[in-house]
Amino acid sequence: MPLTPGTRLGPYEIVAPLGAGGMGEVYRAVDTRLGREIALKVLPDHVSSDPDRLARFAREARAVAMLSHPHIMAIFEFGEHDGVACVAMELLEGESLRARLAGGALPVRKAIDFTLQIAAGLAAAHDKGIVHRDLKPENLFITNDESVKILDFGLARVEQARTTGSPGPTLTHQTEPGSVVGTPAYMSPEQVRGQATDPRSDLFSLGIVMFEMLGGRVPFEGDSAVETMSAILRDEPPDLASLNPALPQALEPIVRRCLEKRPVERFQSARDLAFALRTYGVGSDSSGASGRGAAARATEIGPSIAVLPFANMSSDKEQDYFCEGIAEDIISALARIPGLRVAARASAFQFAGKAHDVARIGEALNVSTVLDGSVRTSGKQLRLTAQLINVADGYHVWSERYDREMEDVFAIQDDISASIVGALELQLVGAPAAKTARRHSENIEAYHLYLKGQHNWYRREKDSLLNAAKFFGQAVQKDPTYALAHVGVGDAYTSLGIYGYEPREAETKSKQALATALSLDPDLAEAHAAMGLNRFYFDWDWAGSQRALDRALALSPDYVLALCWRGFLLGCTGRQEESLEMMQRARKLDPLSPYTHMCVGVSHYVWGHFEEAGEAYRQSLEIEPDYLGSHYFLGGVHSAAGNHEKAIAVLERGAYLSGRSSFYLGWLGNVYAVAGRADSARGVIQELESRAGREYVAPTNFAMIHAGLGEIDQAMAWLEKAYTGRDPMCVWLRFPIFRNMRGDARFADLLGRMKLPAPAYA
Repeated sequence: MPLTPGTRLGPYEIVAPLGAGGMGEVYRAVDTRLGREIALKVLPDHVSSDPDRLARFAREARAVAMLSHPHIMAIFEFGEHDGVACVAMELLEGESLRARLAGGALPVRKAIDFTLQIAAGLAAAHDKGIVHRDLKPENLFITNDESVKILDFGLARVEQARTTGSPGPTLTHQTEPGSVVGTPAYMSPEQVRGQATDPRSDLFSLGIVMFEMLGGRVPFEGDSAVETMSAILRDEPPDLASLNPALPQALEPIVRRCLEKRPVERFQSARDLAFALRTYGVGSDSSGASGRGAAARATEIGPSIAVLPFANMSSDKEQDYFCEGIAEDIISALARIPGLRVAARASAFQFAGKAHDVARIGEALNVSTVLDGSVRTSGKQLRLTAQLINVADGYHVWSERYDREMEDVFAIQDDISASIVGALELQLVGAPAAKTARRHSENIEAYHLYLKGQHNWYRREKDSLLNAAKFFGQAVQKDPTYALAHVGVGDAYTSLGIYGYEPREAETKSKQALATALSLDPDLAEAHAAMGLNRFYFDWDWAGSQRALDRALALSPDYVLALCWRGFLLGCTGRQEESLEMMQRARKLDPLSPYTHMCVGVSHYVWGHFEEAGEAYRQSLEIEPDYLGSHYFLGGVHSAAGNHEKAIAVLERGAYLSGRSSFYLGWLGNVYAVAGRADSARGVIQELESRAGREYVAPTNFAMIHAGLGEIDQAMAWLEKAYTGRDPMCVWLRFPIFRNMRGDARFADLLGRMKLPAPAYA
C-alpha cells in the first residue's frame, strides 16, 4: 500500500511519492536525525518477505554504499523500519537520460561528456568488484548541474519480467549459470547467452548507450525481446555516420570497439575507454608505454612535465575554475625553468578527470613526468594534494599534502614548483632551487575572480565571454594593479568584438584595458600578444600588430597563442609559408589543442589548400568534437571541394551548437546558396535582417550570402558597409568564400584600401 505524506518509517518521514517500479516505490522523505531530504525506496513484499533475497539485496546495497563516487547515486542506509524494508538514498534533482533522449541524439560534446562521467563511475564500481549488468538510459540520471549519476547499481535482481518504457522489458533472473539478467536492447552477448559477466559487459552496454546518444536510436532492434537479443548476437551495428553526418570520423571506431561481440576485443576497462575518448585522433598506441621502452623514451626526451588540472574533490562544482587555475599557474612557473620542457595547457587539460593512464599521457604529450593532484575546499580551509609521477615506471617521484588556509594558495604553488625542481635536479642544469612563481597579485579575492574569468574565456562562447569580462573586471576592482586581470578584460572584449558582439564598445574597452596592463607591466608577454591581436582585428594595423606580437614572442618564445595570432597576421597579409611555420610550431607545442589544429587549417585554407585544411580541421574535431571554429571552417572546405551536403551538415551543426549565432550564419547561408538552395539562403538573410534590428550583425555575413548567390553588386555594397563600419572580419577578405569576386575591380580596390594582397588561390 502506498505511503501517505507524514508517515514515519523509523527516522524517515514521507514527504511525497516520486515513482514506482518493479523494485519498489520511491518517496521524497526527510531524515529527521540530520534534517536532510533523501529518496527512500521501499522494497516490494516479494523481496522483503524472502530472507535469502533480502540478505543478498542487503549485501549488494552495502557494497554500493561503500563506493562513495560522485557519478554513482549514494546509498546512505539499508534497513528495516516498522516491518518495512527500505533503502535511504541520495535525493537527485533533474531528469533521466531517457527523458533527455526524448528529443533525439545529443550534441557530440555532451554525449562524450556524459560517457566520461559514466565511465568514471563504472571504473570505481569495477574496482570494487561490482558489475552493474543493467546499464541503460533509465538507470542514468542527469542532475540539474549536468552531472551524471548511475542508479540501481547491481540491485535489480528479481525473478519476473517488468515493463520499464525502454526498448524492451527488463528480464531479471537470479545469477545462476544460464540465467539472463538485463534489458534486452542493452544486453551484452554474454548476458544474452546467460554466461558469466564481468566489467566488459558493462562496457558493451555503455557502448549501446553511447550509440543512442550519438545516433538517436539503439544499434540492435527487433519486434520482440527475443529478436532484439538475436540481433545483439548476430548483427553488426549500423553506420553511425549515416545517422549523424557531423560525427567526427575517429569517434565511431571507439563506439564499435565497445560493441565487439567478444569481450576480449572490447576495451578492457572503463579507464581504457575514457582514455581513448580523451585522446582519440592522437595516434597513441592503445597498449600504452611501459617498461624498458618507456624508460628509453623518457631518457631521450629529457626533463619534461605535463601538469594536469587538479581534481575538484569539493561538493561545489563551481570550484573547477580554481582547480584549473592552480594547475595553470604552476605551468606558468615551471615554463620559466631552464632546461625543463612543459606541456602546454590545452594539451595537458585534455586529460582532465580521474580516468587516465600516466604512461599513455607521457606518450601522447612526449613528457617524462606528470603532475597530478586534487583540491578540496571548505570555507577558508584548503586541502591540496600533489604528486609527481615518473612516466617510465608509474612510481611517485614526490608527493605532498597541504592543509592550509585559502590565503596560502600562492605559497603552496611556490612550494610545489620548488619541489618539482628539487625532484628533477639531477636532470636539470642551472635550474633555480627556490621559489619560481611570478606573483601578479597578492589579493586572494582578485586571484579567484581572475581564475573564474580565465575559465570562462577559454570557452569562447557569447555568454561565457560576457561572464569572463565581468569576472576580470571584478578582479581589477579588487586589485587595480593586477596587470594580468587587465589583460583578461582586454582579451574578453577583443573576443566579443571578433565574434560579432558589440564590436565598437568591445574595441574601446579592450584598448583601454590593454593600455593599462602595459603601463603596469611593460614586459608582460600576454599584454603585448593581446594588443597585437587587437590591432590586427580592429585597427587593420599590420605593422603595429607585428611589432606587438614579435615583442610577446621575444618575452615568451613558446607562447602558443602569440604564435597562432602571428600566424593569422602572416596568412592574412600573404606570407603563407611563414604563417604555416608559425601555426605548425604552435601545434607542436600544444598537440592536443583543437585551437592549434584549427589554426593550421586556417593557414592552408587562406592559400586554397583545401585537402590539407580539411585534414587539420578534422583533427581538431577529433580532439573536441563540438569545437565551433573548426565546424565553421570545415564547412567552407567541404563547400570549396563541391561536397555541399557535407558542408551544410557541418555548418548546420555549428549553427545549432552556437545557438544560431549570427557569426556562424553567414557562412551557412553562403553554402546554401552555392549548393543551389537559394530559398534557404534567402531565409538566412531574412533571419539576419530581423535580428539586426535588436543586435549587431556583421555586414560581412550578408556579403557572404550574396556572394554565394552570385549577387556581386549586393555583396560589394555590404562589403563597403563592412569597411566603413570597420567590421573585424574584413581582415579575412582573402578567404576563398569570396573567390567568385576576384575579377571585380571594386573588390580589388577594396583589398588595396585594406593593404591586402590579391588572393593566391585559383
